Amino acid sequence: MKFSIDKETFMGVLKRIDGVCPAKGSSFAALACCLIEARGDEIVVTGTDLELTLRVIVNANILEEGKAIIHAHQLLDTVQCQPQDVPILISSEGSQTFIDAGNFHGRISNIDISDYPQVDNLDYQECVRINALEFKSLITKTMFSISRDDSRIDFTGAFLTVKQNGKIEMVSTDGHRLSRVESMSSIVGTLNKNFETGVILPKKALSEFSKYLTDGDIGLNCVGKKVIVSMGNTTYQITAIMGQFPDFSKVIPSKLDHKAIIRRDSFQQILKRAAIFANKVAGTIRLTMSAGKLEISAFDSQKGEMRDFIEAEYEGAGVTAGFNWSYISDILGVIDNEYVSLEIIDMDSPAVIRDITTDKLDFIVMPMQL
Repeated sequence: MKFSIDKETFMGVLKRIDGVCPAKGSSFAALACCLIEARGDEIVVTGTDLELTLRVIVNANILEEGKAIIHAHQLLDTVQCQPQDVPILISSEGSQTFIDAGNFHGRISNIDISDYPQVDNLDYQECVRINALEFKSLITKTMFSISRDDSRIDFTGAFLTVKQNGKIEMVSTDGHRLSRVESMSSIVGTLNKNFETGVILPKKALSEFSKYLTDGDIGLNCVGKKVIVSMGNTTYQITAIMGQFPDFSKVIPSKLDHKAIIRRDSFQQILKRAAIFANKVAGTIRLTMSAGKLEISAFDSQKGEMRDFIEAEYEGAGVTAGFNWSYISDILGVIDNEYVSLEIIDMDSPAVIRDITTDKLDFIVMPMQL
């Protein structure tokens, strides 16, 4: 294999691949490597951790067709430190890959082709199309409430469903809060039934490909428990998490007795002040709604206490409830509108936070004991 390519193009590919390949020290050494195949007038670069697979195809000057398995991070580091305007020449012979750039000459040991895991065919026709930035918004608004607790594997990803009418919904929960966001997509082929019943996409996969979502559309397909995301020259294959996502509709309150409209930035600022005095472990603050205002207080036996209030559009009887301040702050951080609604039943029930301009977002926060 032998090809030349400009540094900027090659760097763009290798950075994406490096995000997928496990860090050095994985029990399967080949996973720290990428497969590079030179063919025709392009190179095909593939990386995988067995749960997430990425393939990127870019044009290059192919001098000799072939393929090689090269350590992804070492290749990235080597290319990254080369001068900007110097073309990169890659050539592989047997168990060695040589990198030439200007006066630089380097050599990296290859891994045998037979040691690299078999990668599934990624050439599937899309059945769903959605605007890339819209899909990125779905991920952003659910990513923060994905659980980090591996004991509940079904909580460690976001639950994605696509309906025949084009409605696409993403939901996540860590047991303390829940995020539900919906959008509309176009159905361009036969919709896989797994999309309709829902698949759980792992956090790493969502984090990796959301970094590169820009203007334009992306295509989605579901083959068994594999979800294919295609965007231009880039294709991701995601292995869905095996598990049963909980029936989240039971968590969203159907009737809420107390509703306040609040400026989002004012709410965020008062939460920051309350956080200084909140207990470090529980993070509990007290919210009290009363006519025209929302009062927030916090107490810790070591830190002391605080009380503050902001204006709110609220009428009705006073109501008090306790919540973790950071859970509310995370939600406010992903809402775009200037005003939000805070809806409470009582001190023992979940609260709902919404963007007042749309019914396509629901954020649920479980109460804390005061």
